[in-house]
Amino acid sequence: MAVVYVLANVFVYWKCNSAMSAAPLWAKIAVGVLYWVAALSFVAYMFASGSRVLSPSVGHAFYWFSTSWLVFTLYAVLFLLLLTVAGLCGLQVKGQFVWAAGLALMVMAWGFGNFARPDLRRMSLDVGKPADAKSLRVVALSDVHLGYGITRERLERYVGMINAEHPDVVLIAGDLIDMTVAPLFEEKMYEPLRDIRATQGVYMVPGNHEYISGMDESVRFIGMTQIVLLRDSVATLPCGVQLVGRDDNHNRNRRPLAELMAGTDGDKPVFVLDHQPNDSEIDAAVSCGADFVLCGHTHRGQVWPLNHLVAALYKHYYGYAKEAGTHIYVSSGLGLWGPPYRIGSDSEMAVIDFHFE
Repeated sequence: MAVVYVLANVFVYWKCNSAMSAAPLWAKIAVGVLYWVAALSFVAYMFASGSRVLSPSVGHAFYWFSTSWLVFTLYAVLFLLLLTVAGLCGLQVKGQFVWAAGLALMVMAWGFGNFARPDLRRMSLDVGKPADAKSLRVVALSDVHLGYGITRERLERYVGMINAEHPDVVLIAGDLIDMTVAPLFEEKMYEPLRDIRATQGVYMVPGNHEYISGMDESVRFIGMTQIVLLRDSVATLPCGVQLVGRDDNHNRNRRPLAELMAGTDGDKPVFVLDHQPNDSEIDAAVSCGADFVLCGHTHRGQVWPLNHLVAALYKHYYGYAKEAGTHIYVSSGLGLWGPPYRIGSDSEMAVIDFHFE
């Protein structure tokens, strides 16, 4: 991937340099230096973000700029290729680089709007088993990615969205944390998480980014909130619904789902939380008779055309499905990893009203 990224930037820079053919040498050198500083900023960010050398304000600015360049490069390449093909077909467009850069920035502006305004997905699902209540309102989300990208201010907005739905329980399908816990502690992000109001609790399973951030530190941060972390464990809600929380498959020794399900009462509703919607694991949940499966991880590709790649990797890459009595929901995520843009996908929170016999 690194080679592809460098080659893409070489292509865009070549087109940029060609557009400046009439400019003086000093201008070409200045633009070249600035271009490659921008192109390599993401590499620098990845090295710096895992340390504690960045203050939150510097880290946020560094994150926004460096990750935005990834998306700019992607769409600049796509538009430049499109304009090149148009030229080969006889449709010559002057100022190809200017057009490509302008169109890329327009798409990015639209994509930022999609990210900044999360959708609410509302569903009503019937479970053919009895519980100690006739219904249960669940706010289901995943992939918040708190860190240098998702700030405390945005987290407070998310908590407001959750509380406005008056949930009985909040379920988080992993990747609450992004790349490091450093900004989470520095900005005291555990405080807004303590303000989530759910009568039957807040539960989550780890995702791959909890491992990337360091599981011990992730557990320490989560322990400062009201969130109950399930790692290959089962919890029973006051209404009788059983939550089977799977550790992320970063843990190669995680327990098989069948082993966890053996400790549940099959006559009562069973919900499975598993960060990654791997086909074999969802098939196992269906085979074991789970009533509901919640996953995340895919982000629905986040930016087009990556959604086509994700769709090829997972049978259930996004949205709702039902197999043999098992309700399945794969969230595209409330936050996101990397670039703050949703192009061909949406940030979302699901509000699911379950009804029991």
